[in-house]
Amino acid sequence: MKKAVLIIIFTMIFIISVLIYEHLTHPGPFGSPFTLTDSHGKQVTERDIRAKPAVIFFGYTMCPDICPTTLFDLSRYLKKLGHEADKIGVWLFTVDPEKDTPQVLNDYISNFSEKIIGISGEPNKVHAAIKSFQIIAEKKVNKDNNDYTYDHTASIILLNKGGRFIGKIRYQEDEKIALYQLRQLAKSAD
Repeated sequence: MKKAVLIIIFTMIFIISVLIYEHLTHPGPFGSPFTLTDSHGKQVTERDIRAKPAVIFFGYTMCPDICPTTLFDLSRYLKKLGHEADKIGVWLFTVDPEKDTPQVLNDYISNFSEKIIGISGEPNKVHAAIKSFQIIAEKKVNKDNNDYTYDHTASIILLNKGGRFIGKIRYQEDEKIALYQLRQLAKSAD
């Protein structure tokens, strides 16, 4: 009897260990399911992002520095990639959906690249999606004039086809490094 109980316990420990190992070495897609609106007014879900390798940036249109700098850099990288850029999806999630409607995002993104697609929608759904990507986005209100900014993650997130996290491009990364990462991402589409 004791031997049978020990065998069951060791078998359960082994199975649990394998499941934990599998989860840690092969995590699932990054971010949880969502249904939002893109900058062209169309419904967008996590399946759209996972359909091909993806570049995701989290920002907002009233950002004074990080967002326009990053989007300018990203648009420059996309031009240098040429046709390789067609193999990846490029997304801008707003962290300020109260102000950044799909139309506002569309107007803003048009200053950078037509390859970038904005994502907005109902604020509670957008904030839930951002949280599921483990992104920091904290509103900072200036009490003197009621103006605000967001402290937010400044890196560009890289996901493979299927949505698994494979890396990031740091804010103001060296161009050669960023282009190398983006080319590797585009190659992974093949």
